[in-house]
Amino acid sequence: MANQPKLTRDQQREAARAKARELREKHQAAETRKKVTIQVSIVVAVLAIVGVIVYALTTSPQTQNGSVPKVAGIFNEGGIKVGTNLEAFTASSTPTATPTPGATPAAVPNIKVYLDYQCPFCAGFEAANNAQITDWVKQGTATVEIHPISFLDGNSLNQYSSRAANAAYCVAEKSPNTFYEYNAFLFANQPAEGSAGPDNNALYEDAANLHAENLPAIKTCIDSNAYGKWIGDNTTSLIGSDKTIPETEYQLKGTPFVLVNNQQYTYATPAEQNDPARFAQFVQTVSSAQ
Repeated sequence: MANQPKLTRDQQREAARAKARELREKHQAAETRKKVTIQVSIVVAVLAIVGVIVYALTTSPQTQNGSVPKVAGIFNEGGIKVGTNLEAFTASSTPTATPTPGATPAAVPNIKVYLDYQCPFCAGFEAANNAQITDWVKQGTATVEIHPISFLDGNSLNQYSSRAANAAYCVAEKSPNTFYEYNAFLFANQPAEGSAGPDNNALYEDAANLHAENLPAIKTCIDSNAYGKWIGDNTTSLIGSDKTIPETEYQLKGTPFVLVNNQQYTYATPAEQNDPARFAQFVQTVSSAQ
């Protein structure tokens, strides 16, 4: 190889300066690309967050300052009210019960039940009293308000309590007159504590098998857990030493929590709780006293 001519000192200094200049320019270009990448990533992330918020606001029932979601007028302090012919109260339907002969309108018993779909005691009350409550409501001599809450997710392997409550609210919103039957079905098929309850698709299929209306909307509502956050907030708003049931002075210390015209049905044992004759007598006593 031919010998390269030796650079003078000035040429060496100029070459070093050129090399340094080249390195600075490469570094600056790399830093510029890095900043642009970070900025683009931030913009994409912000847009994604905004998209999620917009989607949630436009597709999910919302709460404002802890208020009950207002959907088709079916929720009464978080409960779904059912009247004559087992039809739900909605913005366009008020299947009001008829007082028994000689009774005042205020005496019509309105039965409120606060329940958790994973609660075995709730299932016991339902099994013992469903037939007579259904008969009263269907005939128009009483109304019933079902208030699903959720605090027993830890008693299943797949958060069945809150998911079943969400599914119940979805059915109530999208197919109101199917709700009462769906509620009974959930209890009749309650999973054992400590097991995995039906998944979301099974909860949807149950609604479909009961011939619910608006099935695509129900599926979307169930799959997106549309009422999940509100159910959690509503449950928290009801349980605690400083909390009371709306319109009453009672504290919700467990489920089932049953009120008749805002008077608590009390019992000392599960046998008393599940005695349909005892409950019927309580309903009659409350109604007669008003």
